[in-house]
Amino acid sequence: MNSEKMILWGATGQSIMIEELLRDEFELIALFDNNTKIKSPFPHISVYHGWDGFNKWKVNVNPAEVTFMVAIGGENGKARVEYHDLLIQEGFKPASAIHKSAYISSSSIIGEGAQILPNATVCPRVKTGLCVIINTSASVDHECILGNGVHIGPGAKLAGCVEIGDYSFIGTNATLLPNIKIGKNVIIGAGSVVTKNIPDNTVAYGNPCKIK
Repeated sequence: MNSEKMILWGATGQSIMIEELLRDEFELIALFDNNTKIKSPFPHISVYHGWDGFNKWKVNVNPAEVTFMVAIGGENGKARVEYHDLLIQEGFKPASAIHKSAYISSSSIIGEGAQILPNATVCPRVKTGLCVIINTSASVDHECILGNGVHIGPGAKLAGCVEIGDYSFIGTNATLLPNIKIGKNVIIGAGSVVTKNIPDNTVAYGNPCKIK
């Protein structure tokens, strides 16, 4: 068994990705999910439900000896950051998950709790906030800025100097042209081509991308 212990908050698809990414470094010992109907995707690993379940589980654990990640994807970036902060307050240690096939420029700055999945590309001078997900085969070009809790979906392409506000979600295979600014809490639909700035708290999709 690995000496490093890990817990994941979230017990669906994102947890499956993270577990495989980190299994050579950590031993997964518990899962947590707010959905009481969720069952563990891993044999012999229990799921504890909600904060009450977490509080009961942690009684016999030394938080300083346990690492965590928040395995909540999609448009739930705010929740991902909130649970990240809560688990730090409880004394657990944050980790990042970066697949060996991903390319990350040495001049980029990657925030704590990042999840950078297979074949993702992060080009020079990119900056990301907390708990950013750059999903499978996504590409983030030079000088982009990604806020806290941003999720870049599989195959999405960000051209240079794109800015994305906190908690926004860029759908699968979306394309963002250079110098575009996406606000906070935005959802960009799958396959969209974004040619203009998108304001906060909106859903937009299409080619060209329009607010709906």
